[in-house]
Amino acid sequence: MCLMKILNLIHVMVAQAFYSWAMREINPLHPDVPRILLRQKELADKAQRIFA
Repeated sequence: MCLMKILNLIHVMVAQAFYSWAMREINPLHPDVPRILLRQKELADKAQRIFA
C-alpha cells in the first residue's frame, strides 16, 4: 500500500512538472491550453488526496 502511494506521488510530481513546462512553452492561444489547465487541476487534486 505504501509503495503504491509513493509511486502515485512520483507520477503526480513528474506529471505536474511536465504540464508546468508545457504551459511555459506553449502558445497561450493553442487549442490544448484548456485541456492542460484541467489536467493540472486534476493532478493538484490527486496530490492533495495522496497527502490526506
